[in-house]
Amino acid sequence: MKKFMIKTLGCKANYSDGQLMEVGLLREGFMSTRTLAEADFVIVNSCTVTNEADVQSQKLVAEIHKKNPNAKVIYTGCGAEVNPETALKMKGVNAVIGNQDKVKAATYIQSFMTEDLASVTPVILGSVTGYETLTSRHPMDREWAMPESKLDVKLSESSSTFRTRVFLKIQEGCDSFCTYCIIPYGRGPARSLPIETIIKNINELVASGVQEVILTGTNIGDYGLDWAKKLMVDDLLETILTETKLPRLRVGSLDPTEISDRMIALMEKYPAFCPHFHVSLQNMSSKILKLMKRKYNFEDIEEVLGKLSRMNRKPFVGMDYITGFPGETDADAQANIEKLKSLFWTRLHVFPYSEREGTPATKLPLIVPPAKRKERAKALQALSLERLSQHYASMRQNFSETESGLLSGVLEQVLVESHVKGPDGTHNWVSGYSPNYQRVVFPKVQLGDKRSYNEIMNIKIHQWITDRASGEISWMGSVN
Repeated sequence: MKKFMIKTLGCKANYSDGQLMEVGLLREGFMSTRTLAEADFVIVNSCTVTNEADVQSQKLVAEIHKKNPNAKVIYTGCGAEVNPETALKMKGVNAVIGNQDKVKAATYIQSFMTEDLASVTPVILGSVTGYETLTSRHPMDREWAMPESKLDVKLSESSSTFRTRVFLKIQEGCDSFCTYCIIPYGRGPARSLPIETIIKNINELVASGVQEVILTGTNIGDYGLDWAKKLMVDDLLETILTETKLPRLRVGSLDPTEISDRMIALMEKYPAFCPHFHVSLQNMSSKILKLMKRKYNFEDIEEVLGKLSRMNRKPFVGMDYITGFPGETDADAQANIEKLKSLFWTRLHVFPYSEREGTPATKLPLIVPPAKRKERAKALQALSLERLSQHYASMRQNFSETESGLLSGVLEQVLVESHVKGPDGTHNWVSGYSPNYQRVVFPKVQLGDKRSYNEIMNIKIHQWITDRASGEISWMGSVN
């Protein structure tokens, strides 16, 4: 039986695609492995949102080929869809599958792996349309698979790799065309699943033992616009919360203006709706947001973060942020830091602006030098770590302190997910998250024979630790 690995880069929608491809490959009789040396083929599920993302995808291919030259490498994702010609030229790539044909990936790979293709030059499996062709026609004029054909696969048939948390893609594509982004060409126009299909899928997941679902998509704020002609995200959330027995629900990235009063009210009312937002912020300057072609300004950001700060169930608020965009001056960057200091949020995911060839942003004047972009990113990352540390320090007040300086208290409802590298440098540790996204690590041995992953439990907290390399902060504890 041939073994495979899937390596995914980029957004949560891509992770959802990876899960669906795994389901298909398992159905075809392949076996999943986490050991690269064992893999007969590796799928690289690429990201192409920036030039840097392309480079990371290419480096991953090179690394796989170097460590296991006998493994076939199948390149898919947005990078394969937008620029298949470049993908075919990568050393180590044996086949390319575009986003249009991800739904058929398992069938294509089955044929590919059963034929003697070792000496054949790299091939395209299915069809793709490169960017040069795409620019002559708007993506909305093309043939794109409807999401039903891609998303209603029964994830309950999946392996235990993602039985704990599932990224469920409810929507595909984007109509926004932000000036720095090429993704509409890689994923097509916005189109979304009916509510009843999603409810059916979630009920099947719950029956299979899944504890948490994260709703994701290319632009989930547009959910329902294609068939209801109005935004339906809140209707979907309420239906999930009232018509399923899902233990935990999270919602993926949202623009600030897509976090509605009704959504906040639902989070306050239903314990299953985890108090956690990921905001696709991008910048704090109204001037830069306009250059990015975002649909909101600083006043909108200020208003929604103010509402989140007044919630009874205080949410963990992570925010994506791009610094060094063309036109951002030193004064803008400093003003943005001061604005951020005054507002409610928990953590920043900072990205120094990286040009994406073929996007309008590359033609904007007042380019910020790369070195200055990195400098600004470091300042924002330092601010993020400071804010996250303050958040944990505030949470620490919920625990008492022993004479030895350790903490004493319990963090409730932690979903135990997977083994990780712990503070001692070994992988003999387990990690999980509470509903409000508090990360916990504890020794794997404490699970014992009667405990397993994918269980929600209370964890005794002893201290909190910071990984200075990644900026990750975690509680360290033990099984209660």
